[in-house]
Amino acid sequence: MPIELHNFTWEGVRLVQVETQPHHIAGVLSNIRETLKSSDCEWEDIYSAYYDSEEDGTTTFYEGESAEAGKPGIWTYVVYDCDLGKEEVVTNLDIDTLDPALKLRRIVEEVIAATTISSPTEQVQRLRDIATENGISPEVLLSSKTEFQQNQSKHGFNEAASYVLEKNAELYRRLA
Repeated sequence: MPIELHNFTWEGVRLVQVETQPHHIAGVLSNIRETLKSSDCEWEDIYSAYYDSEEDGTTTFYEGESAEAGKPGIWTYVVYDCDLGKEEVVTNLDIDTLDPALKLRRIVEEVIAATTISSPTEQVQRLRDIATENGISPEVLLSSKTEFQQNQSKHGFNEAASYVLEKNAELYRRLA
């Protein structure tokens, strides 16, 4: 029987929960970054994401505070094939799923804060420090910085443009 888990329907698989590792968090961060890059979403709008790691055969799910399940966290599962109808999820209640989600949020906040440092050299060094502290590739954070900056700039411009259009709506109406 198919399994419904983390907004997905799974068939022909057995999922065994394992501890989330730094490369899983980096993968989720990278996928969130791609979403931010290709949409008008902000970090707070991302309530769900996932990352498939070919390296270790896992799938990692992120659910934010606004997810329908109402329980934020990051879950990682090793995915095994199985016969249809024999699907199951093996969970481990000793695994803390909230801590990795809080870690991801902290990393994003630190990356955004690093974008305010005026010296590019100091920015890069701060991002390298964040990466080292969290066991994540510096390249992932360096590329994330660019996406978060572009996303913030895009939203800042959109807000300013909306404000100007709203304030001048009567003038534009008369001119038309």
